[in-house]
Amino acid sequence: MKLCLFNVENFFLMNATTGDSFKKPQDKIEWIARTISEIDADITMLCEVGGFESLDLLNSKFLNSQYSPLLLKGNSNRGIEMGYLIKKSLPFVYEHKSHAHTSIDFNYPFEIEGNKKITNHEEKIPHHKFSRDISELRVMNNGKVEIILLLVHLKSKWDREGIDWNGSQRRKAELKALVKTYNRLRAEFNHKVPVVIAGDMNGVAQKGRQEPEFDDLYNLTDLEDVLEVINEPHEQRLTYFYFGKENNREASQLDYIFLPRELHSLVKKEESGIYLFRDGHGVALTYPQESYQRYALPSDHYPVVASLNFLSF
Repeated sequence: MKLCLFNVENFFLMNATTGDSFKKPQDKIEWIARTISEIDADITMLCEVGGFESLDLLNSKFLNSQYSPLLLKGNSNRGIEMGYLIKKSLPFVYEHKSHAHTSIDFNYPFEIEGNKKITNHEEKIPHHKFSRDISELRVMNNGKVEIILLLVHLKSKWDREGIDWNGSQRRKAELKALVKTYNRLRAEFNHKVPVVIAGDMNGVAQKGRQEPEFDDLYNLTDLEDVLEVINEPHEQRLTYFYFGKENNREASQLDYIFLPRELHSLVKKEESGIYLFRDGHGVALTYPQESYQRYALPSDHYPVVASLNFLSF
């Protein structure tokens, strides 16, 4: 089974509310479709999709309807959702579940102080939920769950209200809730069903280099990033590029496919890793060094691929 994670950056193919100006440019839509076809994953996990209509149109108009699109609306205030493209040729049945209404057991410090001042006769400030969701996909064969995918897009580092520097408190709470969900599912199936976490973590979660909010990934689970499993050099683990003032280049790994221990030995190293964008002739492009190179790409994130000797068919 080949899995792909791809943040397709504001992927709106249609949006009546904001108008045509918010749609993804046609050439970038076609490039993303071409990239998905080149990778040829069995299950493609997508972040920043502008609703089910955009995902369905991508499949029907640009991918010859080769996939079954799945998307459930989450909590994003920008309308960027998470979805799946699943090859129709796969002999499996799927159960798709949203965790958008799950509490992450978190309030900001000022909200906690506010709750302390509220009497029992007043409604207290509720706990927050995920910024987007956990999009859970169960892959089943003959009534048996074979693998579970947990697709996430954690809180960004934007702090528009000035209440959470770099969004780290909220992101840490979302990560804790994600780990709790992972461990609950592992226990539910007696550690006999692999559970994969994948998504845009909006922070550095590399083992040994992780930002503090990601410590629970390694303290409380057996998960490893596929790039760690294949021993990818750290300088090549770049999935996101940003050019700030004076064209200053910032590069990091924000996108991850975390695999449970039983899948580590099943990774096909030669088919796994970061997928570099290709030009129209199929030639791999190097990482952008200038802003104009970055903005010419179809997304500000690179796809990550995990190819496994698992569920062969």
